Amino acid sequence: MIVSSHVLAEVAQTVDQVLIINHGRLVIESSLEGLTARVGASVRVRSPQLSLMADALQREGIETTITNDHALLARGTTREQVGDIAFSATVPIYELANESSSLEEIFLDLTSEEAS
Repeated sequence: MIVSSHVLAEVAQTVDQVLIINHGRLVIESSLEGLTARVGASVRVRSPQLSLMADALQREGIETTITNDHALLARGTTREQVGDIAFSATVPIYELANESSSLEEIFLDLTSEEAS
């Protein structure tokens, strides 16, 4: 069955496979799990030494963003890799959690890239 909808929060709760079409062109076809892992995944890090953690991650080529709630998002990496880097840098970690974007955020990212 194919479901076409702009209510992506509901779609994400009911589908296994995702096709994103923009202006009549197929942008991506993937499992929902694979799409969120590949496109929108990041690792949320909480530490009392966020600036040291950000520096250590950036030295390894990992893009970081410090959030408004005193956490750090590391993109394109895994919890294990972040944990290893924190250990090597002797930075204490209070939380390491996978964080993925919503299907709507992923859709907007992918279709805005296609428009460029």
